[in-house]
Amino acid sequence: MIHTMGENKIDGGEKDFIRDVGLLIEFVKGTIYRSMGLPHITQKIFESFVEVTVDTDNNIHSEVNSDLMMKFFELCKEKNNDE
Repeated sequence: MIHTMGENKIDGGEKDFIRDVGLLIEFVKGTIYRSMGLPHITQKIFESFVEVTVDTDNNIHSEVNSDLMMKFFELCKEKNNDE
């Protein structure tokens, strides 16, 4: 993925980009670990913020609950401001 971005002239050397990709790598690790039956901290994030449904044709759909995610981050911010 990073190689493809470089081929498409996306600057991967910026601090924000490196931080963001670092988190993506952890999310991918969590997904791989789950498929291997191993725990990873990001799995709790997936379970908390991503809703999975199965329709009548057994198609699986997922949706990120962005409202819940924003509430969580607001609570975290408030807690950090209180300390």
